[in-house]
Amino acid sequence: MIQNHGKKRWLVTNMSSGCKELQSLKDLKVYKLVPRDTVPRGRKILKGRLVCTRKRDEAGVVKQHKVQFICKGFEQVFGQDYNKTTAPTARMESFHALLQIAAAHDWDARQFDVKTAFLYGVLPEEEAQYMEQPEGFEEAGKEDWVWLLQKGLYGMKQSGRIWNKMMHTAMVEWGFEHLPCEWCIYYRKTRTGITIVVVHVDDMLSIASNQEENEQFYQQLKQKWVISDLGEVKFTLGIAVQRNCTERTMALSQKSLINRVLTQFRQQDADPAPSPMEPSLKLAWPDQSIELSKEEYNILAVTPYRSLVGCLMYLAIGTRPDIAFAVRRLTGFMDCYHREHWNAALRVVRYLKGPKDLVLTLGGEQIQLVSFTDSDYANCTDTRRSIGGYCFALGTGIISWASRKQRIVTDSTCYAEYIAAHEASKECLWLRHLLSGLDIPQQDPTPLLCDNNAVITLSQDQALHARSKHYDITYHLLRQCVEDEKIVLSRVRSSDNPADIFTKALGTKDFCRLRDYPGVR
Repeated sequence: MIQNHGKKRWLVTNMSSGCKELQSLKDLKVYKLVPRDTVPRGRKILKGRLVCTRKRDEAGVVKQHKVQFICKGFEQVFGQDYNKTTAPTARMESFHALLQIAAAHDWDARQFDVKTAFLYGVLPEEEAQYMEQPEGFEEAGKEDWVWLLQKGLYGMKQSGRIWNKMMHTAMVEWGFEHLPCEWCIYYRKTRTGITIVVVHVDDMLSIASNQEENEQFYQQLKQKWVISDLGEVKFTLGIAVQRNCTERTMALSQKSLINRVLTQFRQQDADPAPSPMEPSLKLAWPDQSIELSKEEYNILAVTPYRSLVGCLMYLAIGTRPDIAFAVRRLTGFMDCYHREHWNAALRVVRYLKGPKDLVLTLGGEQIQLVSFTDSDYANCTDTRRSIGGYCFALGTGIISWASRKQRIVTDSTCYAEYIAAHEASKECLWLRHLLSGLDIPQQDPTPLLCDNNAVITLSQDQALHARSKHYDITYHLLRQCVEDEKIVLSRVRSSDNPADIFTKALGTKDFCRLRDYPGVR
């Protein structure tokens, strides 16, 4: 007879946690019981389930087992159960920018988490939901009754929206203003100091010019919701933060995620790769005229390519700009991957295994926006489109970067570089608006460095009209930014342009040298 005491203990623990979760729903008056026959005709009665999750710390160690009762939101009917679902979330660049500011000014940086945030949002009367009682937890004597939901519940399509509206109302009452260019950043300036808060659903990163300002904000949060004070920022959105007050820097890393990826995809014992992608590798769409064998088809069907690329994407936008180009190339084959694409993805994992202790270092005493841009002409072998890239720094490390395939086919390297500079100019305008909203205006034009003299000339006048008269008018936003003195283009040698790693696969020597420029060390 097989003994499975571990499973029994797990069931007992989670049943107990489930009871506490359901009791909290009752205490917060998320629902009220109503007879089944009071449900309007045609209204769908939703179902729910208990979901068990694990919360990890910066080292990847499980620190909490959490049980939530969620609604099966996929059963909701548009126009009947919900109307609008849009809810803003902070961009990763916003987190980078705030950490950079906190490091440079030596400001207090704290984390707060709103417990059961979605359960506070009040549903509009026209979006009231009906839901079955949890199986096994029916109220005695009212087993056939149903829940009439009056507040949001995890899993509902509009839960994030109604919570965000409630949170926004409270922040405004406390004297905060959200930035027009970033709805999830709130700014408050008083006679005693400055507080800046960036919000990602129910996680809040608050930086303040002194500890008293952060403490005042914490007390305001406590008066309205149940709050977890996580103390000085150390682990946010899956990113570990290590602060050095002496050097005024913050080192960001996702080592725990890298370790989990290595384990999940069985690369713990693989040899490390010196770079994310081989310079000679030319990935392309598979030839559809060649039929796969049944064995090959079955192997590809169970290959977790999408899952792996999804993990790599979060690393690429979070703390590892050095793999941004390789990941961008891999995302182009999410529905047509073959063995060569899977091997290329595994090489990125093997590269991460080697320098997994690398961190993105933000900081420096000055806050000055500087940017680099580059493109690789006709890099895509399938579409012959060019790959453009850019990066922006406020100090020692970059806070924003991108590697993208351009939307059109260009007929010259100048046109490709001009489009890449145009894309960088849009990001530059947004970052300048962001910094102005945080009372850190950029008084001088932002330097935009590229390695193409013709682009610099075109950004200033129409001297090359005969060769550029067919350029789409959209891309002349760059010229307007230069004329308005918001951007100034300057020359940088190709060998010293850090944006080069976002446009092509480089050799190991050049790649490692340029990797240091963005602050990945």
